Amino acid sequence: MSHNKKKIGIIFDLDGTLLDSMDFFMHDIPKEIADYYGVEFSPLKQEKIASLLLDVFGGQKGGGKYLVVKVMWKVAKRFDVPWHKRFKFLKITQDIYHKGVSKIPIIHGVEKTLDYLSENYNIIFGINTTGSYIEVLERFEGRMEFLERFSNSIITRDRVKYMKPSPEGIITLSNKWGIPINRVVMVGDMKSDINAGKSAGAITIGVTSGFYTKEMMEEVNPDYILSDVTQIPENMEKILKKML
Repeated sequence: MSHNKKKIGIIFDLDGTLLDSMDFFMHDIPKEIADYYGVEFSPLKQEKIASLLLDVFGGQKGGGKYLVVKVMWKVAKRFDVPWHKRFKFLKITQDIYHKGVSKIPIIHGVEKTLDYLSENYNIIFGINTTGSYIEVLERFEGRMEFLERFSNSIITRDRVKYMKPSPEGIITLSNKWGIPINRVVMVGDMKSDINAGKSAGAITIGVTSGFYTKEMMEEVNPDYILSDVTQIPENMEKILKKML
């Protein structure tokens, strides 16, 4: 039975929030590239790659269509790949990406958490990601039932004019659902997610299951900081009070 009759909208980022993507992007892809080129994938090199991934994914403002290309071009530099060989490098990394992207695991407990929230609150779920719609489908190949929870409420870069940190995607879903923005929650693992939520006037939840540590998230100052999405149910009463 629902604890709250008024509709609530919860919008999630994808990578690092619903999907446990960090190992795939920060370790698996760079490691396979290193093996392909026969170079050492040292802890120091991994740390540098993690840093540049954070710079690119965290500092994006538009231009998301070529985000993966930007990342891989910078990774090529880290591996000292000569510029005239970088196009082949991009092709190789693209192949590695497509081979593994559908195997990125859903964060443990997320599915049960969404089921619990659906059963106990009048909630509509949405996704707001900088990936394209095709990229979202690629991530869930063979497990499309997960996306059924979000119906037609998936905002991707090809469905808005401006991506996060623009509030456009959040406002679009708020209007689509007919839910006042003060009853909409934006959940994400990066500054762009939180800033988008703040700009829209939504409640913001920062999770530390992705790129940002707790200390980094504290600097962004969301309304709530949780370790991951599974902590939302135990904080729902606090969130509801903030909506009053």
